[in-house]
Amino acid sequence: MSSVRNVHRILIYRIGNLGDIICTIPAMVAIRRRFPTAWIGLLTNKAIGGNPDPEAILEGNDFLDTIITYNPRQIRNFQYLKSLLAHIHDLKPELLVYFSLSDTTRRRLLRDWLFFKMAGCRKLIGFNKPKPEKVILKNGIKMPIFPQEVDRLMRHVVPLGIDPGKVEFRLPIKEKDREIINRIWARYRLNNKSPIVAICPGAKFQAKRWPEQRFSQVVSILSRKYEAQIILIGGPAEEEAGKKIVKASRTSVVNLIGQTTYMQSAEVLRRCDLLVSNDCGPAHLAAAVGTPVVGIYSSRDYPGAWHPWGNIHTILRNDSVSCRFCFKTDCETKECINGITVDQVIEACDKYLSSLPPKGEKE
Repeated sequence: MSSVRNVHRILIYRIGNLGDIICTIPAMVAIRRRFPTAWIGLLTNKAIGGNPDPEAILEGNDFLDTIITYNPRQIRNFQYLKSLLAHIHDLKPELLVYFSLSDTTRRRLLRDWLFFKMAGCRKLIGFNKPKPEKVILKNGIKMPIFPQEVDRLMRHVVPLGIDPGKVEFRLPIKEKDREIINRIWARYRLNNKSPIVAICPGAKFQAKRWPEQRFSQVVSILSRKYEAQIILIGGPAEEEAGKKIVKASRTSVVNLIGQTTYMQSAEVLRRCDLLVSNDCGPAHLAAAVGTPVVGIYSSRDYPGAWHPWGNIHTILRNDSVSCRFCFKTDCETKECINGITVDQVIEACDKYLSSLPPKGEKE
């Protein structure tokens, strides 16, 4: 055990999109705290399909020394793979910390273990297949409950002498990001005297997207009921959805979709009282900055793992459907997520917005 803890060159492996990377930050920060003078690098993937590159999400962080990005589309090319192996070998990592994906397989674990052994990594930790914490019986249905992704990854670093309960999101939000959001706040007169609610209508997969017209209804109701100031957030892929929501809601909406970087979005969410969102990266950004989330989740995946971290959130799921846990990315009926009503979402929002104290200027 002591030989694993006393290392000076550490390579972390983690791939994925916005949510995957945000959920990994506490574990990476914990490694930096444990090894303050060590060289720590991250090996990650170049995103495909318009998703954000992990390197862009982590730009300006203070817990990694370098980020090495590989192209997954070329990984089957022998010369490319050989070059990547040589590059990792030249880095001389003493320890490889492997942060597996939540849906990883034993075959993939074995393949990656062999790869990093061939790359010269002497000590390797984290090659564990995700397992449910428990199975509960709900309405006569057996429900496997998985640990939230942040907690699962924190347990990977326990062999390094790290307390898995010390979760710290050290998002690389810079002063220039805050200044940009200050200007947006001034431009749209977001005075913080009324509740500020962020809405994110996007999601990576079609099966995880709640209907846009229902988001429009939520916007209209919250604006009328609480005089809430509404901000739409998301990436360029959600721009069309944002325009439809603005048009249909017939109320004043600040549409920031496609206009902010990831950390600027985090700063926006930090200043909001609530986020209403599909199962997507911004839900994890909100959790990272301490903003509650009303999450509208499909039942394509098991409950728990991809819920935002912490106990301040409300997750709406419809696990009574027979096709639950299908893991589909596209679905014709979307029976599970379409079974979540506007009234349910408003009721969940009420718990947060009805009890807000009078507000002055936020810091």
